[in-house]
Amino acid sequence: MGDEKSNDRASEMARMLARAEAAVADLAKSYTGWATADVDKCAEFLAAARAAAPEARVACARDIHAVAHNIKGQGTSFGYPLMTRLGQSLCHLTRRKPGFDDGDLDLIGAHLDAMRLVLTKEIRGDGGELGNKLGQRLEEKVRAAVEEA
Repeated sequence: MGDEKSNDRASEMARMLARAEAAVADLAKSYTGWATADVDKCAEFLAAARAAAPEARVACARDIHAVAHNIKGQGTSFGYPLMTRLGQSLCHLTRRKPGFDDGDLDLIGAHLDAMRLVLTKEIRGDGGELGNKLGQRLEEKVRAAVEEA
């Protein structure tokens, strides 16, 4: 009798796991749409930063950081670890800087362009050699920008 109960529990757990995996797979189908909306939201904040006085740019960068944090957190979960890497780099830039000049805003724009490319081309995984080079280049630029601050 104990074995039967144990088997029933194991079967129920297997069914629950299968339902959860199916739900994640359904969510993954929508990922590029969500992520594109997030990148567009960042682009709106970037446009506001470009139009703002230098002292007001930090608030726009904080808004970008909040959205980039979501991008960073979701990419790998849905098969886009390059998005996670790009989001992490953008978070690093927007979290650490006390001020943002035009070059910093251009670097934010470069991150958004890279993210759009990944989403448009549906580049899953790490992007291979090209994805690695792109990630490294942006990370190097962010390190230099943060060190200047």
